[in-house]
Amino acid sequence: MSQLQAIKFSLHLAAVLWAGGCAPVISLAGAEFPVWILCLLAGILVSVSLRPLFMSAGLDEWMTPRPLIYSCLALVVAYLCWIALWR
Repeated sequence: MSQLQAIKFSLHLAAVLWAGGCAPVISLAGAEFPVWILCLLAGILVSVSLRPLFMSAGLDEWMTPRPLIYSCLALVVAYLCWIALWR
């Protein structure tokens, strides 16, 4: 990594960490900022961990377009996580 790329990366990382402290104070329909992020991360992790299972079962080749399918799977798991844990 060149020095310019390292500087750009450091600035982007600092901006993300700085903006992460600006959690919204407004409650919109009961949605709290950190909770939905945790649900979305859980959905992404489940979606990524299910892909090898789908590949071994031979289902992955039939699931097209894959980015749309796995994104929807992650959202479904995130919604279920939200409903099961925080409702």
